[in-house]
Amino acid sequence: EAFDVGASEEFPEGSITARAVGDTEIVVIRQGGELFALPDRCTHQRYPLNDGELMDGKIKCVHHGATFDLRTGKPTLPAVKKIQLFHAEDVGGRVLVTLQEL
Repeated sequence: EAFDVGASEEFPEGSITARAVGDTEIVVIRQGGELFALPDRCTHQRYPLNDGELMDGKIKCVHHGATFDLRTGKPTLPAVKKIQLFHAEDVGGRVLVTLQEL
């Protein structure tokens, strides 16, 4: 099931946007014209990622500096558990997110 999380223009290039999809808190990222969606929680100590920092192909948790690859979910220390990645796409000017792990 795909969830409509907002209009495409609500997710500008280089943005990290927090959204609630049902009872799951996620962040939607637009980088390089692509959309990425993942849980709004670092796998290290469960801090939110919506205040994180975007790097090339990665999001960095500002609390302890762990990063997660936006394509693979692969972490860097201190996080050791990869992050889930969800499918996000722009369909007719709306952003749809499917909450299953890729």
